[in-house]
Amino acid sequence: MKNILAIIALVGNFLILSAQTNGVGIGTTTPTHTLEVNGNTKLSGNLYFEDPGTYTGSSAGSYFLVRDNSDNVIKRYVPATSEFSAINSTVYFITNISTSGVTNFDTGIPASKYYVVIGGFIVRGQNNDSNINITRPNNLGDYIPQYSTRSFVQNGTWRIQFTPNNGRIFDRVPEIRLSISAYRRDMLTTINNQISYDMNAVTTGTASIPAPVLP
Repeated sequence: MKNILAIIALVGNFLILSAQTNGVGIGTTTPTHTLEVNGNTKLSGNLYFEDPGTYTGSSAGSYFLVRDNSDNVIKRYVPATSEFSAINSTVYFITNISTSGVTNFDTGIPASKYYVVIGGFIVRGQNNDSNINITRPNNLGDYIPQYSTRSFVQNGTWRIQFTPNNGRIFDRVPEIRLSISAYRRDMLTTINNQISYDMNAVTTGTASIPAPVLP
């Protein structure tokens, strides 16, 4: 009798394994991958990917798993339905502006979701005129070009400033091209504090890169 029960158990295990040769299913009897879960998944520990591989398909049909820093929940990020991509780079071409520059241009990018960085700029006069200069107030003499450009947050959105320094103005109507990068906040660690380094009146120096600050 014991031998018969052992044979039945062995056959039963074989049938179970045969039914799952395509994978293991949780909430489904027809898994299409090694592990397929039909429903929500909750993890109480860490999640590791030893070999996630490289995705070569269309970005419109792909998505990321990201941790939302506001509630520490793993969420799906879908590029096709996002307001901006995870890392979005573009050029703002600002025309027909005052000779004093741009003091507050609203990009409309929400500060609660993105960081905005200005990577570079090009200044021209109208119709790509390269002869544009900066003058002193009430003085038409040319002056050394010095600009101040920055991104800042006001009323929940990222703004852009691009102005000559110390009250100077452009000698004609400028056109400004700004290279802008917007990064999703939940794709980055918390921004590090300011790094200060005293050069002690020498031309060379060495400083270490700080470890990223985790939220």
